Amino acid sequence: MLGLRGGRIEVQFKNQHTYKVTSGGKAINDGQWHVISVDELESSISVKISKEAVMSINSPENLFTSVNGKLETKVYIAGLPNRTDNVMKPINPRLDGCIRGWNLMNQGASGVKEVIQEKESKHCFIYVERGSFFSGAGLALFDIDYSDSRSWKVDITMNIRPSRSTGVLFALVYNNTVPLSVAVVTKEEEDANLQVFLDGVSVATLDSLMLCYPDRLMVQLNVTPTEIQISANSSTVGYIKSETLQKALEQLNTTMQNPISTYIGGIPSDVPLPATPVSAFYHGCMDISINGRQLDFDEALSKHNSIKSHSCPPVSDPGHPDVHRPA
Repeated sequence: MLGLRGGRIEVQFKNQHTYKVTSGGKAINDGQWHVISVDELESSISVKISKEAVMSINSPENLFTSVNGKLETKVYIAGLPNRTDNVMKPINPRLDGCIRGWNLMNQGASGVKEVIQEKESKHCFIYVERGSFFSGAGLALFDIDYSDSRSWKVDITMNIRPSRSTGVLFALVYNNTVPLSVAVVTKEEEDANLQVFLDGVSVATLDSLMLCYPDRLMVQLNVTPTEIQISANSSTVGYIKSETLQKALEQLNTTMQNPISTYIGGIPSDVPLPATPVSAFYHGCMDISINGRQLDFDEALSKHNSIKSHSCPPVSDPGHPDVHRPA
């Protein structure tokens, strides 16, 4: 198995003679293209990045055994077969990235290109930048503990670049209700704001010109049993009346005593539509930290396949920065 862990190459192999897990080389999750080659030599496995050797792994016997003089093997690209238990060190099964210039077993792409051409979801972004990309087709689920010294808190830092469409950034779900959510809400064709909802009631609205700019907007949300604050650069914020807000926070405090599910990028389909004014999936780029923890979408309890954990398409072609992609 050839994979990436933390951006670095990892090789695992196992046969009747031995098994090994080896990693090394520089991190290559930098948005650039890298040429990777793996060769089985007489007594070792050689791994190169851009023709520079980064690993030489001793192998006492041939990895593969021929049958009647023929070597037959199945090749899996960008993932592992279902129900596999053949890896020694567990790894997220989905590759988040792009592959081009195939040459498998000295046979070229051997049919891979044709399969990819027929599946639009497998097509590459020509250019990428850091961040997680939500196509507007799905969400991710996390299990997060919000307890804090006999109480609880929700501290969120989001670096976002949304499209102009309405969509949920963050939501807490309990028993088919949405006690807390943050969403991009489109007001007019080229105007949108961020709204914070407590049990379906908009309690805070953040207006920022940056929300519709190509640059990203850094948003900070802090919620405790007695207070809610949202802020962002170059923004103005409005809250509902204090009495109404305090009652909503009291209800939230009661709900937060129960097990809560955290959704990023949307509301699950089994939650009734009347539970929240906004249920659409988020479309755009995002980095998010919750209570000091940077979320890695490869570590989500579940994640829609359309979400790219570590690669976002830029607004414009880096070679032609004045030409912007459509939102």
